[in-house]
Amino acid sequence: MVLCCVALSTNMFTYKPLTSEQAKTVQVPINGPLVEVHLSDTSDLPKGDGSRTGPPAYCVLNENYKAFAERIHNFTVYEDDLWIVTAPKCGTTWTQEMMWLLDNDLDYKKASETNLIHRSIFLEFCTLVPNFEHDTISLVEQMTRPRHIKSHLPMALLPKQLWTVRPRIVYCARNPKDMVTSFYHHYHHIQGYRGTKEVFLEAILKDFVMFQPQIPHTLDFWSLRDEPNVLFIHFEDMKRNMAEVLKRASIFLNKSYTPEQLKRLEEHLSFEVMKKNDSANNSVLVDMMKSMSVTKVDDNFEFMRKGQVGSHRQELSKEYIERLDAYIERNLKETEFSFYE
Repeated sequence: MVLCCVALSTNMFTYKPLTSEQAKTVQVPINGPLVEVHLSDTSDLPKGDGSRTGPPAYCVLNENYKAFAERIHNFTVYEDDLWIVTAPKCGTTWTQEMMWLLDNDLDYKKASETNLIHRSIFLEFCTLVPNFEHDTISLVEQMTRPRHIKSHLPMALLPKQLWTVRPRIVYCARNPKDMVTSFYHHYHHIQGYRGTKEVFLEAILKDFVMFQPQIPHTLDFWSLRDEPNVLFIHFEDMKRNMAEVLKRASIFLNKSYTPEQLKRLEEHLSFEVMKKNDSANNSVLVDMMKSMSVTKVDDNFEFMRKGQVGSHRQELSKEYIERLDAYIERNLKETEFSFYE
């Protein structure tokens, strides 16, 4: 029997249920059924430098997101907001901690006393986990300004006021080969995926996994990299040349710090220190997911696992890397953008 996927429309969004057998293999109970979410009218989105010739990125999300889509799209944005936007497993937590400290005069004491999940709230989290007890959209609305806000949503699904109010936006990109490797472990240990690694990797190539496709998501923000309110950085630069990233980020925030202050911050942001920092390593999130009965989170899993560049070489087969390379090349066709290795 062949099932037909019919796109369902609202005035603002179009939804395409992912009902194929292959798509169902990577759907997990904690999120529920998945759908492609497309913005119907993209005329008000920023054009950027014109390097994006195709439509803006859609996003694979869960059906529950449909109840919140318009609320997020109409969310009130303030000029003094700071938005951290990334695809999942692309240095989000690292970027959040870095930008919060730079923007808050390196207040390590306050950072240690207030967990990062409260200092930089994940806007759409409540839409992804239907049985989560808090409305994270309301929590962001109630934050003391200036607010730091995290999101994995692509340009088209973010609040429309971002493009008129023009708050500060920081985007962190990461090579898809390392993202895929990290995302598999996240999907297995945090979201309760119990299928095989091979099935998950195949679904990535078909854009059937939550928050995919990653590459158009990145290209949309790369086209905005020259906008004065946008800071576009690479995960790989943070690993190899954090000092330079800190200088760029300080200038972006109109902050001035001494070399000694930036050196201390660089040490604070090292993977070894971050992994042990319970106020910034998302251990609270792991514990929270463990408390939900929908899925079983592995007891020994740490949210900050390796944080390496090139770790895919140890975890992906040569054949799959070749197929993923072809997938990346196809998605970057007719652009000048390239991911860092």
